[in-house]
Amino acid sequence: MPTPNNQNRIIALVMAILLPLLVYLLQHTTSTTHPEHDAAKVSLNSGAEIPAPEWSRPSVQRILFAGDSMMQGIAPIVIRRLKVSHPGWLLRDESQQSTGLSIKRQLDWVQKIKAEIVEHKLTTVAVFLGPNDPWDIYENKQVIRFPSAEWETRYIARVSEICEFTKKKKVHLIWIGLPTMKQARVHRGATVQNPIFRRTMEKYGFHFISTETLIGRLDQPYVRYMIDAEGKKINLRADDGIHFSSQGLQRIAAAVLKTIDPSLDN
Repeated sequence: MPTPNNQNRIIALVMAILLPLLVYLLQHTTSTTHPEHDAAKVSLNSGAEIPAPEWSRPSVQRILFAGDSMMQGIAPIVIRRLKVSHPGWLLRDESQQSTGLSIKRQLDWVQKIKAEIVEHKLTTVAVFLGPNDPWDIYENKQVIRFPSAEWETRYIARVSEICEFTKKKKVHLIWIGLPTMKQARVHRGATVQNPIFRRTMEKYGFHFISTETLIGRLDQPYVRYMIDAEGKKINLRADDGIHFSSQGLQRIAAAVLKTIDPSLDN
């Protein structure tokens, strides 16, 4: 029969073997997560920047600017600047107001972007849209209500279809996210759309430009004015609470220009 001293030695030996194993199992269990669930839990409304993906920029670019009335404000600023620094580039602004991905009646952006890529041999597509999308989707005589899980699934599919085609054609995609919005429905839509835009761009290795730190975070109340680095109060938004003032447009345009050509002094 073991003596008390021998029993203590045996217990110590067993603990020495089991304790590291227990620690390993605990660490392994807590680190095993589902990326898609984590992405949903992360507050993308914070506007935190994601690392810029690697992108081999061609010396001569052929760029399409696609989107709704928000892009109609941004594209002319970016194009004017690029025409000065890169006069040989093809720069196409095909943005149209009151368009989006949910309703295809006026314009089917998925098919439009595909056709533009093929016809003009594009190297880059920049997209900025969203406020016209938080409405029901009508597809094959079926109504997909917003907001619902099925709506998100259909919306993700449309964003992904653009990504799949641009990836296949070796075209780079730049997707501009939405800032806080004054109108409740549009704001709610942005909180659903931004995570979709960001996660899908990350998945395909494309650029996502967050406007939340520039214009207003989705997890904070809507603001029209912000204080700049010099302590000055600047107006960033238009009266409708969706679009942007000239200063707001300049901020977003500068971020787009920096993404297209980091060497530019904006």
